[in-house]
Amino acid sequence: MKYLFTFCCLLLQNFASSQYYQATVQEDYQIQVKKINSPLGIPRNTGQAVEQIAGYPLGFRADPNTKNFRNVTLADLNQDGTQEIIFAASNKLMAFSNQILLWEITLTGTGIYPPSVADVDNDGDLEIVQVTGGNGKKGRVYLVDHEGNILSGFPKNYNDNWILTTAALADLDGDQQLEIIFLERNSPGGNIHILTNKGEPWSENWPVRLPGTPAVTPSIGDIDNDGQLEIVVASTTILYAYNLDGQLKTGWPVDNPNTKFSFQSPILADLDGDQDLEIIGASHGIIPEYYILEHDGTPYKAWPFFVPDGEWTFSTPSVVKIEDTFQIFMSRPRKGASKDMLYAWNEAGDLQMGFPIEQEDGLEGIISIADLDDNGDQELIFGSNRLDEAGYGFIHAFHTDGSGAVAGFPLRPKGWTLLNGVALGDVDGDGQLDATALSYTTNFGASSDSVFLNVYNLDSPYKPANILWSTYKGDNSRAGNRTQNNTTAIHAPTIEGIKITVFPNPIADHGKIQLILNESMDLSASIYTVNGQLINAIFEKFLVRGIHQFDIPELPNGMYFLKIQDRLNRQVSKSIISIKK
Repeated sequence: MKYLFTFCCLLLQNFASSQYYQATVQEDYQIQVKKINSPLGIPRNTGQAVEQIAGYPLGFRADPNTKNFRNVTLADLNQDGTQEIIFAASNKLMAFSNQILLWEITLTGTGIYPPSVADVDNDGDLEIVQVTGGNGKKGRVYLVDHEGNILSGFPKNYNDNWILTTAALADLDGDQQLEIIFLERNSPGGNIHILTNKGEPWSENWPVRLPGTPAVTPSIGDIDNDGQLEIVVASTTILYAYNLDGQLKTGWPVDNPNTKFSFQSPILADLDGDQDLEIIGASHGIIPEYYILEHDGTPYKAWPFFVPDGEWTFSTPSVVKIEDTFQIFMSRPRKGASKDMLYAWNEAGDLQMGFPIEQEDGLEGIISIADLDDNGDQELIFGSNRLDEAGYGFIHAFHTDGSGAVAGFPLRPKGWTLLNGVALGDVDGDGQLDATALSYTTNFGASSDSVFLNVYNLDSPYKPANILWSTYKGDNSRAGNRTQNNTTAIHAPTIEGIKITVFPNPIADHGKIQLILNESMDLSASIYTVNGQLINAIFEKFLVRGIHQFDIPELPNGMYFLKIQDRLNRQVSKSIISIKK
């Protein structure tokens, strides 16, 4: 914890002055800042209703040249029912359980993007993939277990080349093991890699040479409904779609001389229900666009739409279903005359009621979408490209029904929120919804820069079903597939008000299941093999509010699912049980 300190807020004047700073990110990851006059008269977070959890923010040394992109990763690494915060600050990859540092790894190169997290090797525990790079830095690919141990075969080194931007995780061949797909910058072009979890090339067809400089995180999906996954990537000038044999799909690449790509990783979704996937994204260049393409690379319906004022936008799309209809959210930095800065369209390209949102400041980062106050309506929460003279940034929240800003917002963390966003979850285990966001300083060499880890209690119950989008590319796999990954999971019926713990896990002798119920309910619990075969029915009974414990029957070594559901077949848990005697 040598680089850790707690940032203590000073007593400040109640309202920000009319002098502000506006930042712009460049294609080479560098940030430019200019001073502006603005009518923004927004109170800082001192004394606001939405406060940070006691002990936050935490501060760390930041890379002096390249700041964090796309915020943090939230994941329950130790299966205790509470999410850990995993992120990199400069060359340190860290995992925090609330404010307790679980582990820290010193990286070669800078960790710029959040790690990708999933059960890569199907052992019942989560693994973490962190890539590194940076201008003048040595790039690596790390695979780390949930306890912070670097796994055999890693880190991978490709002549110290920068790995852009982060890895996508997907099971390409149906063997229950996830492959690691990422882009290596190898000037004047790059390489698309697919690795196994042993660090070996997935097949003799990979890596594949990308003619231009890599620009995005790959997206993975069966875009043409042929039964095989495809890989959608972009160089700084051209979009590509590859078959798993490394060959380009028919109709690809898509080369529009008026557009360029940097940081705008596309999202894949079946917008019109025809079983193939559309490709959704944004671009910059001579004529910047918000675009949607068909699986064959042709324009979809009324798309694309031009970005107002010809502004460069590095918007990462947020694509969710609200009331069973896909909605697409994208943004722009808002440097020109128009105050439009955040857009919501349906798949046909119709602007939704109350959009675009108009503000003095703009947006470059993740647009998170959730029912923040548990009232049945969705809200948007996002960062800003502005900073006041005292060094405080902005986190905004707006209702999706067009009724304006959410009460208690904007939040005012120390430092810029540009390029990042807000992750939603419960990181302190109190059952309340928390907003976790990175912010940072930019002193351009005059003094050391810091990155701050901010956590706000939103004073609303934490319900996973209320959170539609909360991280880079929509889920921790970064595969960007809203149809095959977790669009279904988001809308699956679930039971609220129950916390489940399996201990010890893995089980060497005797194991137990503990349930903590906020209210009485009829529940059943069963254990299945990973192939779905029923092994044991643990119980089926009415349980009163409070704590209950049940013994896990003796089982052979292996991995099992614990499934708990109610009389309406609403599922609350499908936890992994590991038996290692």
